[in-house]
Amino acid sequence: MEVVRNERLTEAELHAFFDRLFPHGFAGADVLVEVAPEGWEQSALLTCFHPSAERVFDESVQLHRNIGALRNARPRQDIARQTDETLFSEPTLEEVRRDYRPTPVQPPEELTELVGLCLWDVFSDNHDVIAADGRAVDIGSFRGAGAFLDEHLAAKRDAWDEGDYLRFYLGTIWIGARADCAPVYAMIFRRLKALGADWVYHFPELALVDLGGLRDEDSSPTRYSPNEALAAERAAREREAELARFRTDLNEINARAREEAMDRPLPATVRAYRQVCGRDPRGWPPA
Repeated sequence: MEVVRNERLTEAELHAFFDRLFPHGFAGADVLVEVAPEGWEQSALLTCFHPSAERVFDESVQLHRNIGALRNARPRQDIARQTDETLFSEPTLEEVRRDYRPTPVQPPEELTELVGLCLWDVFSDNHDVIAADGRAVDIGSFRGAGAFLDEHLAAKRDAWDEGDYLRFYLGTIWIGARADCAPVYAMIFRRLKALGADWVYHFPELALVDLGGLRDEDSSPTRYSPNEALAAERAAREREAELARFRTDLNEINARAREEAMDRPLPATVRAYRQVCGRDPRGWPPA
């Protein structure tokens, strides 16, 4: 497929594309039979929204330790540290089990939510979806993609207000470890393939944004000072050297991350794409 650079579907075309992708909605019977043929209540995907007490405990401990690592990253007095350890003690399995309350299963709502989250993982997160004519199916940035998906579901396509970007923002980041979402990704890729569309994977990388050019500097001739000009030039050179060091460090970090990724299991998105298309997506393995 030849990609048409800098060409994107219009807003109306985007909604029409998703109408063709999901003619009966995100939780239609056609979707359910693909991702949970034995029914939603019998699906392993149910744990995305109804984790066990043990799973909640594991997540609570991990969150507690992550917060603790951030809190302890900066030096503080021993008394303050002891106070933190007393107030923020690690949760126990008994405590989690005591507070654990099963929630009622809501098949259409939960399936809609999961499909929307997985769509964010495919269409956002720096990845690209390319339509059959080579144009990008660009539903927006990280937050913009979440807002578009909510707008599409709510049919607020001509409304003055935007969708709730938080509903699908960051995709399955909070629930992806609870179940294997590959069946949902595979369903999405089958539908993209049927429309002649394709998916391009982009490995997540750290990047440096230089906002120095946005500074408003007074270049009026009446304010010119040779000493100030020399000082500014020296500061600019030092700043460029520092930015170059940062970029070098980031390149090394990203290179290590790509190498480490090859030693881990395939991302569920890549695994599902391979299952549907019989090959790896463009962009994988990360170069």
